[in-house]
Amino acid sequence: MITWKILELFADCKGVKYFASIANGKNVAETEGNYWFPEGKVNLPFDQIKEQNLIDWIDKEAVESNLLAQLQAMDSDKKVEFPWLADTFTPGQ
Repeated sequence: MITWKILELFADCKGVKYFASIANGKNVAETEGNYWFPEGKVNLPFDQIKEQNLIDWIDKEAVESNLLAQLQAMDSDKKVEFPWLADTFTPGQ
């Protein structure tokens, strides 16, 4: 399950800064970004808007698929050497 939080609300409720994360017990993938609401998306009076409304109005599909891909990549047990260490000369070899 992906956890969403609103970090900032931009002027006139035109957009938000969000944080999203997913964990599987072994790894955590996180991201944050800005989302600008399409015209007409915000359909409540300002004083009635809750954090969940803002989260619901975000087009989450791309963010969620990227988080899931990151988590899946982290789950691979394949170790990768640092690129700056590749082909490094080691005395005695």
